[in-house]
Amino acid sequence: MSSSKKNKALLTGTITYAIGSFGTKFLNFLIVPLYTYFILPEDLGDYDLLVTTVSLMSPLLTMKISDAAYRWIIKEKGNEIPYISATYKLLLRNCLLCSLVLIGINFFIPVWHCYYFIAILVGDRILECLQKLLRGLKNQILFASSGLFHTTVLVGLNFYKVCILKQGVIALLQSNAISLYATIVLILILEKRLRKVDFKPNYKQHQIDMLHYSIPLVPSALSWWVMGASDRYVVRMFINSAANGIYSVAHKFPSILQVIFQMFNNAWTDMALAELGKSEQSEEYTKKVFQQLYKLSFGMVFVLIPLTKLAMNVILSDSYKVASIYTGFLYLGTVFQGFSSFSSIGYLQGKKTGGAAKTSVYGAVVNLGIDLICIKFIGLFAAALSTFVGFFVMWVTRMKDIREVFPIRVNWKVFGAYLITGIVLAIGVIWTNNTVDIILSLIAGMFFFLDNRNSLKQVFQMVKRRKKV
Repeated sequence: MSSSKKNKALLTGTITYAIGSFGTKFLNFLIVPLYTYFILPEDLGDYDLLVTTVSLMSPLLTMKISDAAYRWIIKEKGNEIPYISATYKLLLRNCLLCSLVLIGINFFIPVWHCYYFIAILVGDRILECLQKLLRGLKNQILFASSGLFHTTVLVGLNFYKVCILKQGVIALLQSNAISLYATIVLILILEKRLRKVDFKPNYKQHQIDMLHYSIPLVPSALSWWVMGASDRYVVRMFINSAANGIYSVAHKFPSILQVIFQMFNNAWTDMALAELGKSEQSEEYTKKVFQQLYKLSFGMVFVLIPLTKLAMNVILSDSYKVASIYTGFLYLGTVFQGFSSFSSIGYLQGKKTGGAAKTSVYGAVVNLGIDLICIKFIGLFAAALSTFVGFFVMWVTRMKDIREVFPIRVNWKVFGAYLITGIVLAIGVIWTNNTVDIILSLIAGMFFFLDNRNSLKQVFQMVKRRKKV
């Protein structure tokens, strides 16, 4: 495939994923300010801890087999039934066992809203599995629209139950569970290939092959959890639930950038697995793509750091406004989280997922170490800083680890200049006032459009062509 066709495939995939992913996150983001007026920081902190625990247990519950199913289905065209059936059998068995264990634990040690927790955990895993299978089946349209449907239901219920009925944190739990299962039903109705299963064979060999691929991803996923979510437990342990609620709100703003990376990396993975190999042409193409990626990423961060502080001071209630000073390093952490996902294609190409686990552990250890050492001295800044440094370490070690298999060449002087500018901004906005933040946002905005004019022009032309079609 020529470079122009690869670019077209990558842009098409990114735009398709953007329909659901960005719309999903944006709708979810819009209701965050409302939470801050109707839910106390300590209650939001407890809810956030429950969601964090779901993300911790998820890879243990599924053994990441949906990732393996995606990897096999995208290559084994027309032979997906055994892999889908094997995935279902393992997933349903594990969900049942986990539910029984949690119910048993709840008899002796009360679990906060145990049955809602089980419903959300199981629903979240089933939905994530179905969406991975949709990607493997190349039904990106349903993948994107199901994500948008899920969030529309979630946000609609949250608005009605939290803001109108004023049911508090229980409304968040109920809305979460209802939206998950409504989306699961929608996917199964609209994609008949996900209903074509045969549970009679035991699929033992299929499960063994897929688990051999997916089990090394579990420590990697847990390490990602340590870097992205363990901060909540540390904050809860060393400070309090209210601080955790404030930190949760600070995290919501960089999550918009995170979903942009996610939709790009979904498209990048689909295209790279199908089209790229170990060749000079592939290396040159990857270099150009990554250069465009980091210029766009840092450019957005330069704009968002001061702009987010301005927005949070306007739209949040007084109890949550302090969250604005923690977002700078969280944005930088999100950038390197995206870079780490981009570079992981080197492991997926060769089905060598052990390297991904190893580098993820390095980042997780650094993240947790900074958290535990610094939180007593600098409070919530330790959580934000550790997230950035942990993902930075993960990315650096991955770049080194894959250079023999799938090297990604970087202009380190230019890259370093972007990084230093981002760090200076993240620290500087702690003390700036609204006037300075406005000036910084305008300057950063002009720089972003000038520095990325070619990439933006390419995207706009692609969108324009799609509209004509």
